[in-house]
Amino acid sequence: MGARSLGMGSAYYAVADDASAAFWNPSGLAMMERKELMLMDAQLFEGTRLNLFTYAHPTATGGTWSLSALQLKADGFEKVNATFDPVSGDATKIETAGEFSDIQQAFALAWGRQLTETLSFGVSLKQLTRQLDDSKDAFRTVDFGMGKEMGEMYKIAFGVQNAFSIRSGDTEDELPLNLRLGNSVRLLKKRLVFGFDLAKPQGYGMEWHFGSEYRVLRWLALRFGVMGSPALQETDFGFGFQSKSFGLDIAQGLHELGSTTRVSLSMRFGDSRQDRSEQEVKKLIEEGFKSFQEGNFLMAVQRFNRALEADPGNREVQSMLARLQMVVGFVPRSTGEEELNTYIRRGAVLYVNGQDLRSSVNSLRYAFNRDPKNEKLLKLLNHVEREAGVSELSRMPEGPEIFTFIDQKIYDARQAIYDSKYDLALRRAADVLDLEPQNLRALEIMGSAFFLMEEKDKARRVWKKVLELDPGNEIVANFLKQLD
Repeated sequence: MGARSLGMGSAYYAVADDASAAFWNPSGLAMMERKELMLMDAQLFEGTRLNLFTYAHPTATGGTWSLSALQLKADGFEKVNATFDPVSGDATKIETAGEFSDIQQAFALAWGRQLTETLSFGVSLKQLTRQLDDSKDAFRTVDFGMGKEMGEMYKIAFGVQNAFSIRSGDTEDELPLNLRLGNSVRLLKKRLVFGFDLAKPQGYGMEWHFGSEYRVLRWLALRFGVMGSPALQETDFGFGFQSKSFGLDIAQGLHELGSTTRVSLSMRFGDSRQDRSEQEVKKLIEEGFKSFQEGNFLMAVQRFNRALEADPGNREVQSMLARLQMVVGFVPRSTGEEELNTYIRRGAVLYVNGQDLRSSVNSLRYAFNRDPKNEKLLKLLNHVEREAGVSELSRMPEGPEIFTFIDQKIYDARQAIYDSKYDLALRRAADVLDLEPQNLRALEIMGSAFFLMEEKDKARRVWKKVLELDPGNEIVANFLKQLD
């Protein structure tokens, strides 16, 4: 509905991108950027009037919702009481009994959303009521529609109207299932639009619609359309005035029953869907970063996933989310100010940021030293070590139960000295010093390794540091005397 669509000969199934899409093709609601209110009044033949109210509300991430009401009303029909001769069947007495009306109403709740950048889907739930004098009936029905962009110039749309219907009232009428196919072509930088639709109501002949719209100026559009069915042919034309927030459309239809005039007014307001989407994405990212910094990694993943739903092309979030999801697989959360949680959180943050993997390894190693039986933490640590290019991965302590991660490294370093593997001893001692820079045992072993490798200057510097930290260390003092 709406004068714009009717001015194009109702060739609107693939063109629909305004609030009236709820009645045409609900998938077209997904194309809307701003909230829109549309009102229409149509003067049809023989005093029949058609009125439309529809409101569409795009959301940042949940598609576009629409609420609509339509009424078709014809007044002034004469009502008579007649008496018939039972033999001849002729009317013997006719008395005027006043007037009656034919009223048809429709209410629709519709929703449309883009499934991908080029594919949109929509559904409309409708309540239809009819009243002819004292006779009433009602239908509840569902429409489905889809639209597919096939490039910058062409769009195809297809759907089913009255897919399911439930009837009530005092008639035996049924709503026909209606299959629709729509095509639209956009030329001249979308200033010229052509639409061509086919409709096949169940039990009736094929209908066709062809229409065009040419935007002469930014604010002025001219329209023309024709439609045909086995029972009726119609020629339509119209024009529209558009501004950023208001639109006025007028259409005239010509057919064998007479002419019809339709006028619709549309009002658009609020931020565009893109603006709201950007605001929503920004808020979700901020919430995600806050949860991430606090160590609630699982909640951060949830926030970032919602941000990606609204902005699938956000590469910063994509990159961060890939690593964060890996962390969540091992450590869903690490909150609180305890030393263990602090180091896990620090290591995870450094890893996800991807700027200092070595520091991430050191923080996670220190955490593992505090909780050496934590298998999930060890798996996370090993994963980060691999990415950091660490050749020898951390492992569970193999010594006595009281062994910690640091104890294991000291044990390995000392064993390497005994086995004359001085390079390995240096690496093990360095692993400890990365976590505890003032660990005396690691410094002593490192000095011994340098001494045995004939690198006496390095051994002297390391042992002097030991004496600075532990002036009463007689063993190291004796080693230094030997060097002097």
